[in-house]
Amino acid sequence: LALYAYSEIPPETKPADTVREALKDIPPGTPVEEIRRVAEILGLDVTFMKAIAKIESGFNPFAQSAMGAQGLMQVMTRVHQDKYQIFGGRNAAFDPVTNLRVGAQVLKECIQRAGNLAGGLKYYVGAANSDADGGYAVRVLAEQDRLRRVAAGQNISVNVSNAVATTSPPSCTPRARP
Repeated sequence: LALYAYSEIPPETKPADTVREALKDIPPGTPVEEIRRVAEILGLDVTFMKAIAKIESGFNPFAQSAMGAQGLMQVMTRVHQDKYQIFGGRNAAFDPVTNLRVGAQVLKECIQRAGNLAGGLKYYVGAANSDADGGYAVRVLAEQDRLRRVAAGQNISVNVSNAVATTSPPSCTPRARP
């Protein structure tokens, strides 16, 4: 199913191919620099990518969910094994740079598949066939706004909770309706 979904994504060049080609000669950098680099290559907003990493894992590269999502971007390793192969296999899920690269590919595919950002976030959190995403998109976009305000030098409250509700981790594969 993951291969089928991947094959249905326009345009001709798939996100994985774009990332692989653009990063083939670039040595891995720090995760923050890698977020910037991968976001730029895929045409994603840097603060958007940082917000997802914050919401998904709290920037913990060793985070692992009960559902099997792993790393900074909480990628479902068993679903996206093919994307980890060029990085040495599924054990690379806990390498922060690799996880960011794979998570960004999955995110871009989800956005392309859905046709818009909100729909892409529903796919990413595994709620594409659900009426609601458990507030996931609201939390990601609120964190993105917070990060933008911090970057602009604005004072913000540090007592804001962005805890992730219990939802399925990113797979870009729609869940069946109950």
